[in-house]
This record gives sequence, C-alpha cells and structure tokens, in this order.
Amino acid sequence: MKNEEPLASQNPIEMCVSCGKETEYHFNDHVDLRTGYVEGAGQLCISCYRAENQETIKVPKSLITDTPNNSDLGASVRKIYWES
Repeated sequence: MKNEEPLASQNPIEMCVSCGKETEYHFNDHVDLRTGYVEGAGQLCISCYRAENQETIKVPKSLITDTPNNSDLGASVRKIYWES
C-alpha cells in the first residue's frame, strides 16, 4: 500500500482571490455549483462577491458584449455606478 496524502490536502479549501480568506468551497467543487466564482480570476468569498466592503460595482457581462462602442459602455457603467 502506497503512502497516500490525507483527503483534505487532495481537495483543499479555496481561498478568496480578493481578500485571501477561506471560502465555503473546495478546490474540486464544480464551478457551476458555486457562488462567487469569477472565470479567469478565481473564487471570491461571499463578502467580496457581494462587494459589501469593497469599492467595486458589478457590471453585467451582457452590457459589455452588447454595447456597440466604448463611449456608450462608459456611460452605461457610470450610470450603474451612480445608481448603486
């Protein structure tokens, strides 16, 4: 029998890519079943995802892909900022 790593080290808890705190998810949890996973960036904790303690806003992906030019996009993002 070979020496196997403990189960916890095979599936570690994900750390928040913004604040560094532990999240409620493990590395092997499927991203489609998580809240706060940002493709290309990683997992956020609930606080960072909700941006309660951050100076950030959420912009819908469709706003970026469906806005015809940068000027209109900037205006739309500013509108979301001032309304939040």
